[in-house]
Amino acid sequence: MKDKIMNSGFGIGNLVFIAAVILALPLRIYQYVGNVIEPVTGFFVKTDWSIYALYGILIVASLAIVALGFIKRKTLSYDLKAEKRIGFGVISGLVAASMIIDSFGCLETVKNLETAINADATSPEHTTYYVTIVQIVFAFLSALYFVILCIGSLTGKTAAAEFKLVSLFPVFWAMLRMVARFMRTISYVRVSELMFEMLMLMFLIMFFMAFAQCNSKVNDSDCQWKIAAYGLPAALLALVCFVPRAILAIIGNADDIYTQSTLEFSDLAVALFIVATVLTRVTLNTSETTEETAIKTEE
Repeated sequence: MKDKIMNSGFGIGNLVFIAAVILALPLRIYQYVGNVIEPVTGFFVKTDWSIYALYGILIVASLAIVALGFIKRKTLSYDLKAEKRIGFGVISGLVAASMIIDSFGCLETVKNLETAINADATSPEHTTYYVTIVQIVFAFLSALYFVILCIGSLTGKTAAAEFKLVSLFPVFWAMLRMVARFMRTISYVRVSELMFEMLMLMFLIMFFMAFAQCNSKVNDSDCQWKIAAYGLPAALLALVCFVPRAILAIIGNADDIYTQSTLEFSDLAVALFIVATVLTRVTLNTSETTEETAIKTEE
């Protein structure tokens, strides 16, 4: 595993990601079990050392990963060879399943919004209601794309360039999730859970856009580095959002989770998908490396 992490094209960036996950998750869990966060509103109850520590880790790690990606933008490449990738295929299938599972949770939200709308015709929830419905549609369409990736990776016969339009569905799905959160009448800064979700979705949109371009071979010459540079911060924030909530739910403290931030399995599945993509598909540009070696030899 260590060799896989270091031998991939984004070796140091992978280590930064792992270190950030190891440091950030215990801090976030502590904030919940240590009564640093108010469950109903999501506000911080008190000024605590863990707040500065967590924010510092996430900011430094995200900036470092993006900077490393930009520095290595000419040497990073994305492997498009059609071959069997069992692990990648299984994780793609998990992403598809998680999106469908989360969609049923959105259906419950739609029912609640419908009740509020019927009770008050002037309710501001109308827009959120329709946005959530469209989000559900794109969740199913995105699941279709990941099923295609799953089948292609398991059989080794995928032709990703044929699915240019379908590859954009995850981008729209992430955008709609972000729009739904923008409509919440609450402070994005004071509610850390919401802020982490917004930042995660921002990086996720950029990752899926780069992923779509690379797989579809559309203007992909200058976006291959973005898969790692934007993907790993998205995965880091997704784990910070999902893992503490999952632990609280397992130990029977689900009531301590911020009321508007539910346990979304797609966050975990997408994080695993990004890590698998960076470890198995992001490589060093051999032509670039060969050219640099030839120049050094001539000198």
